[in-house]
Amino acid sequence: MKISGLDNAVLLLDKPAGITSFDTISRVKRAGRIRKIGHSGTLDKFASGLLVVCTGQATKLTRYFLESDKRYTGSIKLGMATDTCDITGEVVSHSGLEGIDEERVRAAMAEFMGRSVQIPPEYSSLKIGGERASDRARRGEKVVLEGRNIRVYRADITGMDLGQGKVDFDIACSKGTYIRSIARDLGEKLGTGACLSALRRVESGRFSIDHAARPDDVAEFAAGNLEAFFAIDPASALADFGRVVLNESGASRAFNGAFFHREEVLTMDNRDKYPYVIFDSHDEIIAIAEIETETWQINYHSVFNAVNEFKLQ
Repeated sequence: MKISGLDNAVLLLDKPAGITSFDTISRVKRAGRIRKIGHSGTLDKFASGLLVVCTGQATKLTRYFLESDKRYTGSIKLGMATDTCDITGEVVSHSGLEGIDEERVRAAMAEFMGRSVQIPPEYSSLKIGGERASDRARRGEKVVLEGRNIRVYRADITGMDLGQGKVDFDIACSKGTYIRSIARDLGEKLGTGACLSALRRVESGRFSIDHAARPDDVAEFAAGNLEAFFAIDPASALADFGRVVLNESGASRAFNGAFFHREEVLTMDNRDKYPYVIFDSHDEIIAIAEIETETWQINYHSVFNAVNEFKLQ
């Protein structure tokens, strides 16, 4: 679909390496003349790749995209460990790669497959007593982070140069997985130390980097030189969710966050895993809610109580 503006949309952005996620989003906000913007998960400064960003009323949807699985490509440097677990940190150890061969590296990487408890890097944005762990670590404080339940669906090695200590990977994982920790732990398994040397997020949930825009593309769109190929209307972005369409009386109730009756439902399409997106008969989003179909209990997550709030402007 052609889009004439970027308000009330889900935007797919390709963050360049070397700038922060905040700076990327700020640049896009200015270039696209966007009034309100929010992100669904940031990337480290040295990393590049997919940022899922919501604007206007669609910022209420960020919680759903934060929960998504992710896919990353990148490289790990064997034989060098850093305090941040990536190439930007201070080197804390060097080690040779004697006795390390491709078979051993592949076997060690395969051990990450499945469910596990992962210890996040000390230099992370996780909070300890209301303060970022990274801020405490920079002051020289001892940082102890609890393990987090994660799942790795794929941990493929796509290339290897042991002469340079370089291991290229393609990893698909659950939300909250730190690829820096995987690099650190791979080095520990091999006894060589290791750190993350490059990282690119290529998928987030159902969204792909193939449809993302660089900040310069947004500027080109604002100048009228490019279509907004990177903007998705909220209904399409939530296509994996259940769908409920209400008649006029049911829509009136839902617009006010009130209980609506089963008899006011025109159509209902369940997706099991996700809550329902509730539409009026004109295909406009009214609300997002959990609906217990057997007892007909309705628990609203968000209500958009103005008609056309979610139409792209």
